[in-house]
Amino acid sequence: MTTPSGDPTLKPGLDPASVTPGTLGFLATLFVVVLVIFLIRDMTKRVRRVRYAAEVQQEREQREVSTTGEVPPVADGTRAAGASPDGSGVDRPMPGGKHGPDNR
Repeated sequence: MTTPSGDPTLKPGLDPASVTPGTLGFLATLFVVVLVIFLIRDMTKRVRRVRYAAEVQQEREQREVSTTGEVPPVADGTRAAGASPDGSGVDRPMPGGKHGPDNR
């Protein structure tokens, strides 16, 4: 086993420019960092938009339930949140929804 020496010099015959990432490595790393920042911002916007749309839909359903007294069906074939066909209070999607195995 060899121990590292305290001398930070390169072995004879090695060029310092060939063992460092240099300008090209810095630019590649900078590009990846900027790309990740843009992706995170875009993902945050999309998640926020979906969350807001779900809240609006839930408020609409609650208003309809409070005014009519019955649970309206949802467009994708499932029942509204909190509504169960067997009255157990467990929310289960109805078969044949847009994400079911029958959708090809």
